Amino acid sequence: MRMTLRSSVLLSVALAVAAVVAAAQQPVPAPAAPAAAPPTGLVVGYIFDSTVTRPLADATIQMVTRSDVTHGLSFSVTSDSSGFFRIPNVPAGDYLLTFFHTRLDELGLNAPMKDVTVSGARTDVELGIPETRHVIALHCGPQARNDSSGLLIGTVVVADEPDPAAGATVTAQWFEITFSARGMVRTTPTVRATTDANGRFAMCGLPGDATLNVWASRGKAVTGSVNVDVKPFRVATLQLTLDVSDTVLASTASGLVHRGSARVSGLVRSPSGNVLPGARVALRGTDLETVADANGAYSLANLPAGTQTIEARAIGFVPIARSVTLSARTPLRFDVRFDSAARILQTVEVKGTRLYDRATQEFNDAKKRGFGYFIDRETIEDRQPFNTSDLLRTAPGVMVTSGGQPGSGANIVIRGGGGFSGSCKPGIVVDGLPLGGDPGDIDMLARPEDIAGIAVYRGPSEVPVEYASGSSCGLIQIWTRRGGTPHGKSR
Repeated sequence: MRMTLRSSVLLSVALAVAAVVAAAQQPVPAPAAPAAAPPTGLVVGYIFDSTVTRPLADATIQMVTRSDVTHGLSFSVTSDSSGFFRIPNVPAGDYLLTFFHTRLDELGLNAPMKDVTVSGARTDVELGIPETRHVIALHCGPQARNDSSGLLIGTVVVADEPDPAAGATVTAQWFEITFSARGMVRTTPTVRATTDANGRFAMCGLPGDATLNVWASRGKAVTGSVNVDVKPFRVATLQLTLDVSDTVLASTASGLVHRGSARVSGLVRSPSGNVLPGARVALRGTDLETVADANGAYSLANLPAGTQTIEARAIGFVPIARSVTLSARTPLRFDVRFDSAARILQTVEVKGTRLYDRATQEFNDAKKRGFGYFIDRETIEDRQPFNTSDLLRTAPGVMVTSGGQPGSGANIVIRGGGGFSGSCKPGIVVDGLPLGGDPGDIDMLARPEDIAGIAVYRGPSEVPVEYASGSSCGLIQIWTRRGGTPHGKSR
């Protein structure tokens, strides 16, 4: 029995060893070859903004698999300063390509989609913002080929918040002079639009050869007026900021004015960067102004927040206006820098009869008659007024108050006139042409730097006979310089 068990064990061991040896002698199968990688290509593109005819830099280009835009392959790159972009290592296949840029938001356009098939080593694509006529047609409808009007589109947002200002009123005004059988006629066309739920607005049919004064308002809040040039067949964009919570209306000697908690301060500099002591700085549309100190520093407080315009003037320099965004929470540091010096003729000593241009001669002739109050060129340059109406504030019998709203102009009346309230609005004559309309429009009719002289006639007894109209009120007459009036003090 013992011999049988031992033989059985030895047999089992021998069989196991034989199986191992047999398995070792079998040929080993070769490893499977790796699967071939799918071919890839390079996508090269160019993006162009046709509304301003230049490349679109810093656009975000995105490309996704057409069959699975949610979970498929996706690529994202940014266009360079020349509008070019590159997407490397793109597997062959069908894709959707689009781009995003703030310019699309400015123009009120949706991001365009483009089909792209990658099948070779390189695939070229072109993207862009459509031409101006397409944008105008999108907002205004088809435009006639001979219609040179422009489009202004933009947004209004709430100051210190990212929220859109829905329901705000945006107003655009411009100045037009036409000639008819009655002479020169002044008009101030006005266009208004209301912002939608996203704070967007669009104004169609704007003149392509005028500078617009644009502002926004909602409730008691109002922005300052901003100058906007809309070129023929072009689209202009604008963003305005309103402070709907901090702005208040205050009653002053100049009338109702807007006040707030915003502040702005900085330095006034010449074109070369040197500080300018004595420069005058003001907030357009308000009675707030200051004079830069000996270090060229200025500061304005109690300002309404939002989009406002700072104006600056200094002797020897061209006046400037700069748009800023003021905050009720954070004071703004803003340095005012003049663009260029005024062109002033060098002093020349001349012996003989003193000659004037026609405007100055007419002004002096009127002054010799002795009737009225006169403001000559020397006085204008000494006062450095921001607006022509500022020159009338010191005229005897004349009252000048703020209009209270951007674009409304000043309120100019002559006290003691024949009006029902004891005052009346005078007529306006510019370079010999009587103009209709409100005398508050005088700031649009002539800038202080263009005026040779002003005469204020406070009643019919002072008005020159050639301008007598039977009115019981007075007259303001302006002579503008026509190229020959000397700058500076007369000698």
